[in-house]
Amino acid sequence: MANKIKDAFDQIRADSAQKESTKQFLAEKRRKRTSLFYRPAIRGIAAAVCLMVILAAGAGGYAWIQMPVSYLSIDVNPSIELALNRFDKVVSVTAYNIEGEEIIKNLSLKGKEYTEAIDLVIGSEAMSVYLASKEDIVFTLAADSSRESELETGVENCSGHMGHGCRHVSTDVETVSAAHECGLSLGKYNAWLQLIQYDDSITVEECREMSMSEINRLIREYEQDGAYHSGTEHGGYDETEENSASGWQQGNHHQRGHHHRGGRGEGE
Repeated sequence: MANKIKDAFDQIRADSAQKESTKQFLAEKRRKRTSLFYRPAIRGIAAAVCLMVILAAGAGGYAWIQMPVSYLSIDVNPSIELALNRFDKVVSVTAYNIEGEEIIKNLSLKGKEYTEAIDLVIGSEAMSVYLASKEDIVFTLAADSSRESELETGVENCSGHMGHGCRHVSTDVETVSAAHECGLSLGKYNAWLQLIQYDDSITVEECREMSMSEINRLIREYEQDGAYHSGTEHGGYDETEENSASGWQQGNHHQRGHHHRGGRGEGE
């Protein structure tokens, strides 16, 4: 009998030890499960934060690359303007009249080096009509001083083979926004500012409908007329030379004209 009682108590102690062991085992399982639950969550949060940082940097970098810092307009009768980024790549193309739209509609210019874009525009079939009729071609560049010289050289190299009616004009970047407010390309706006120094009754709307050849003809006539009157005051006629077809001229846009902005505003 005593042995049976002893065996019963031993069994109770064994069950208690087993229960304690079981409790410890289950507690350990819960701890591991909780740890495994939070660890992927932490990793997921860290990954999401890293992705947001990368995306933010990528968006900022893309915006930086796509930001226009220089502008080049090509004006014949078609008026086309190229916006260039810091790497002299075309980031946007704008036509400022129907003729310009016809030129660029079949051309893929965005992302191209500006010299390649010039060659594509000038070499296009639609532009050949204007080149054949000997229309004036005016390249107007607006760039900061660190880029201006190199860009000018590139434009000269592209246009050097044309051999007729080709003019290069350089102006400051601030002129671009004023031109766009008037709905004109940089080149045509710059030419209008030069023209109204002789006749400030000519409006932006009138200039918008003129070709560059017509604008330049009026400017030359005023220049020659001014030279004639200046010459007669000294007893003779002193005809000024026509503006050179090559070589860069500085745009004369600070003297007059900003208060004449009457054209429809047209952003890029």
